[in-house]
Amino acid sequence: MFVVPPPPANEAERLDFLLSCGILDTPQDERFDRLTRIASRVYGADVAFLSFVDDRYQWMKAITGDGIGSSIEREQSVCQIMIASGEPLVFGDMQKEPTLDGHPVVPLLPFHFYAGVPLLTPEGAAVGSFCILKREPQDAAGFDVSTLIDLAAVSMDEVELWQRNQDLERVAQTDGLTGIANRRVFDQALERAVRRGRRTNEPLSLLLLDLDHFKALNDTAGHQAGDNVLRQFAGILAQAARRPDDVVARYGGEEFALILPSTDQHGALEVAERLRENLAAAQIPHPRGIDGLVTVSMGAVAADPANKLSAERLVSAADARLYEAKKSGRNRAVVGSFP
Repeated sequence: MFVVPPPPANEAERLDFLLSCGILDTPQDERFDRLTRIASRVYGADVAFLSFVDDRYQWMKAITGDGIGSSIEREQSVCQIMIASGEPLVFGDMQKEPTLDGHPVVPLLPFHFYAGVPLLTPEGAAVGSFCILKREPQDAAGFDVSTLIDLAAVSMDEVELWQRNQDLERVAQTDGLTGIANRRVFDQALERAVRRGRRTNEPLSLLLLDLDHFKALNDTAGHQAGDNVLRQFAGILAQAARRPDDVVARYGGEEFALILPSTDQHGALEVAERLRENLAAAQIPHPRGIDGLVTVSMGAVAADPANKLSAERLVSAADARLYEAKKSGRNRAVVGSFP
């Protein structure tokens, strides 16, 4: 009888590695597609795939063949067994395997033979899987997983290279004045968040923020004072990104953005109001500001669910809410749903 295995002891390290890579929900990549094609040819498989497994989902980074989807809930996957054990897994016939009896998905699959190996970090954490599937059963005892192990190792070499390139890009894409992400990073992060929202059918919120009367601040106190305000506000905004996949960015000039995955309209409003309160508590002087202080106007929009969303439409909707906030007196947040 199938029993959902508990998370491994190194679950936190696993998830930290995946988040630090920035590889989840990224587009197809020939480097990984090539490896699955090799596996398919070597083993004569009907399907070969390379996947990553986070806390809730298994997501296919590369896949050849038909018969399985691009993602599945972790608790409904077969590969979760490898994530828990960190060891290769072979089933000669999944449909007759006693340990998979009662599995919610296996009976629905057109496959019998399964062989997979975990994708292991240098510390031994299983962050994903490299697997093949066949429609016909095969002797599990005589199956050689050595090629799969080699391909999984090459895959992790590519992941390490990916991570290094991401680190280099992160340096190049950091806003030089404020130290937070710049517009290019924002665009990439929003596209990735939209893809994740489509896959998980979870909400996604976007906040656009504009410092009130910033030009007047520059004209009165000088550009150096304006730069100091931008840096101070960026620090306050960064504190609002409490989860690893939240993203803060300088959108342009005195405009900023905050991407909040898995956040509905109520959550977006809470974050916006907390931001306003934190900025008020900072008491940053503004010679022509509201009550003599720096304030911010915010427009936020929540897509719930985000499965039919595009990044462009989300930005446009948030920008419209920001315009409402400015028009209605500034120093406030206008939050709405999408569309």
